[in-house]
Amino acid sequence: MNIKHENVPGQVQEVVFEINKEDYAANVEAALKKQRHNVTVPGFRPGNAPMGIIKKMYEKSIIANELDKMVGENMDKFIKDNDIKLVFEPLPVDDKSKMDFDNPDQFVFAYEYALAPEVNIDYAKLPAVVDFKMVPAADERNNYIKQLRTRHGEYTSPDVVSEDDSVSVKYGDGQEGFFFVHDLTEEAQKEIIGKKLNDTIHFALRTAFNNVTSLSRFLKKTEKELEEGNDYAYDLTITHIGHMQLAEINDDFFKKAFPDGTVTNEEQLNAAADKVIIAQYQPELDRQFMNDAIETLLDNTNVELPDEFMKRYILAVQKDMTAEDLDKKFNDYKRSFQWQILESRLVEGSDVQVKADDVRGYFRQYFIDNYFGNFPAEEVKDRLDELVNQAMTNKENVKSVYDLLYDKKLTELLRTKLTIEHKEGDFTAFVDMITARRAPQGEETKNATEEKPAEEAPKKTAKRKTAAKKEDAEEQKEEKPAAPKKPRAKKTINPEK
Repeated sequence: MNIKHENVPGQVQEVVFEINKEDYAANVEAALKKQRHNVTVPGFRPGNAPMGIIKKMYEKSIIANELDKMVGENMDKFIKDNDIKLVFEPLPVDDKSKMDFDNPDQFVFAYEYALAPEVNIDYAKLPAVVDFKMVPAADERNNYIKQLRTRHGEYTSPDVVSEDDSVSVKYGDGQEGFFFVHDLTEEAQKEIIGKKLNDTIHFALRTAFNNVTSLSRFLKKTEKELEEGNDYAYDLTITHIGHMQLAEINDDFFKKAFPDGTVTNEEQLNAAADKVIIAQYQPELDRQFMNDAIETLLDNTNVELPDEFMKRYILAVQKDMTAEDLDKKFNDYKRSFQWQILESRLVEGSDVQVKADDVRGYFRQYFIDNYFGNFPAEEVKDRLDELVNQAMTNKENVKSVYDLLYDKKLTELLRTKLTIEHKEGDFTAFVDMITARRAPQGEETKNATEEKPAEEAPKKTAKRKTAAKKEDAEEQKEEKPAAPKKPRAKKTINPEK
């Protein structure tokens, strides 16, 4: 075999493999003999078919397989021996290749490959990146403590409706329903608060409930099943009033809510509430910091890539991609590739890696926090081991947790390398900050009521959460396409072409 390569200026280089008949003939002959021994040809005893027939039937495909193997092995050896750092896998150059299986004396396979760019990240010269610290608002803290007090409170059945109650009613033709007073609009709440057991009140339910979800839940219908134009006006007779008497904040409450003894007074209770609230928001804050850090690195670091080669590569590995679609998305693909290169450079020599024990530890802590927090560790050890082992068999969950832990480590690494601008505030301040960045210059930043992001947890799908929402504050960016995976994009040799 003859390998031709000459370094030329630029990132895109070419290598040519010339394979003569004597390079593959012995292996092909051995494969044909083996095929003859294994194949059954009508009219001949097994293993005794004439070699001429065997060659006619199988020689071209065997040659193709041998050439495929030789090119792959020699490409890997060429890259390793020359210490070549690739940014994409090599791509075949059809017009410089020669494959004639009817005249198999010589085959020529030409490939282009792109050298990885030299990347120098000057962290000191990069703009500062905002790292937002969550300071829970007083109402959030109070709401969390109220939830704890409700959980450990006492359920009663009063005779008079109050604002925190649940109400069961009969209406229509013997139908029954149930709702919380806070499911109603402010005007409807005023009408029902103070009503007594067995009192009847007339409601147009469509306008009495504060949203269509509450209405459909009460009527036991899907939102699609609700009749347009129907006000659902009924006389509601109160059949039961439920009230959860909040637990008093005292020693008994602390023992029930915090059996481990970590909270014994109101100051510690406030701190514990803040810790939970911050933990719920932290994945969102980390994600925003990561996004800002990536954009800062991409916008201020030169990562040179060969555009035309990159387009060929994407079209080669993503068979469903058209050239027109690629043109529309190319800049996003390019930035995705550039980030892959920056990320590789960033983690060089660092401890950003996730091991199986890290994933197991995450699952274990999840089950402790959500199911076994009030049990002595030794009593639940075997059950925990069983649950963790079961979780580790779900590849989708394991990958999701792996990605989550990797991102956490990468985020912390970025915090140590970048210049940080510290800001703090409640969640409303956080969303207002993001909104102000995206709003056109001079446009007044909108305020909105918050929607708390869900807590990260390895549930069935264990998907990463989307960005936190503010109904009137921001629209999510269109999801950018990820860079395609990098299988070897070498030509599969086909003797029929």
